[in-house]
Amino acid sequence: MSRELFGGAISMYIPPSFVDVSNIRDVPDNQEVFADLKADQSIIIEILQFIHQASNEDAARYHFESVANDNDAEDLSTIHQITQLTSQEVPTLPPDTQMYFCTGRQSVAKFNETDPDARNLVNVYLAVFRLPKYDTDIVITYNIPIFIGAKSSSNQTIQPAQEENVQIGISEFKRMLKTFKINDYELFAM
Repeated sequence: MSRELFGGAISMYIPPSFVDVSNIRDVPDNQEVFADLKADQSIIIEILQFIHQASNEDAARYHFESVANDNDAEDLSTIHQITQLTSQEVPTLPPDTQMYFCTGRQSVAKFNETDPDARNLVNVYLAVFRLPKYDTDIVITYNIPIFIGAKSSSNQTIQPAQEENVQIGISEFKRMLKTFKINDYELFAM
């Protein structure tokens, strides 16, 4: 079942275990954020300014590095692969939309935890849909922790994802992308 995002202007499948973070804390107007609190996973959908200085091929790298910077990721922030998405993988966007999928890993701490042993290793799956006509990049990020630091606030309640759960996560992310739909392009006139 698809969830309405940005007041219904966008819809997309979100796994049922994920809750809307805006019910817990403030979320910027250009974001929709969902979290599976038991698994410490998150899904973030962002409407961002089109990055003119990044070519289509480099847009995924640019946004991955921006997420790493926002998360204060350490040197263990690496990109594993960037591929172009096809219209079969994201069937509802206009055929000329440039779409990319990036996989990587980041070492991050939650809640500004400063102890090096509080850092978690997180698999990051990121999709970028480029809409130059609307001066917009849509970025969807799915974060799956695979190692929880000994002194992380998540350590007491979260078990890191096992390899089979990581594969399920990739399948879920691809399902989300396949159901992604823009219902009202007026959203980008903000």
